[in-house]
Amino acid sequence: MLSNRYYDRYTNSYSDKMEDTQDRLITVTGIGKVEVEPDTAILKIGVITKNENVVKAQDENKKIMNKVIEGLIDDGIRQTDIKTIQYTVVPQYDYVEGKQDFRGYEIRHVIEVTIRDINEVGIIIENAVKNGVNYQQELTFTVDEPEKYYEDALELAIINAQDKANNIAITLRARINFRPIKVIEKTNRNQIKPYETAIYRDGIGIPVQQGKMNIVAMVEATFEY
Repeated sequence: MLSNRYYDRYTNSYSDKMEDTQDRLITVTGIGKVEVEPDTAILKIGVITKNENVVKAQDENKKIMNKVIEGLIDDGIRQTDIKTIQYTVVPQYDYVEGKQDFRGYEIRHVIEVTIRDINEVGIIIENAVKNGVNYQQELTFTVDEPEKYYEDALELAIINAQDKANNIAITLRARINFRPIKVIEKTNRNQIKPYETAIYRDGIGIPVQQGKMNIVAMVEATFEY
């Protein structure tokens, strides 16, 4: 007598195949980096004046700052590349034995200067100091059009993700579809900011080394294999 035998006609159903495909996914993080030489400098400098008379302190500050701005324009800086970022009038006090003793006003006028010729940074700072700048806040370097460099970094990030996924697939003795089914951009395009460098003098000039900046893009990519 033959025993009863059963079989499933739907062993390889469509839903099962879909689940198998979904399980055969590789998700990796790709990183791309582009090294760029800065082409723009952003200089923040100012004039500080002090006087017991607030009007005199302001007039002196204005006179010196006008000379500084005229010198910057003579050095090739465009008027539109000079802007005021801080102007303060602060009363100054001495504190002696717990008592407040007024000693005058401090006027601080800080401007931001965009320098589009990197080679002129040193001489521009030196001339500004000669014309009356007595406050140096910051010198930063950046690129004028960072977006195009970021796009290059993004392309390299995709290639890096493909390489990583392929290496994993080789280990699994499989093949990947190099066209990802999903890509998520992990970096913020607005992350590209100027970076700061030191300003120093050696009695001869002001040597400035702008160095290089890295623009980085990162993606998360998913591949089928």
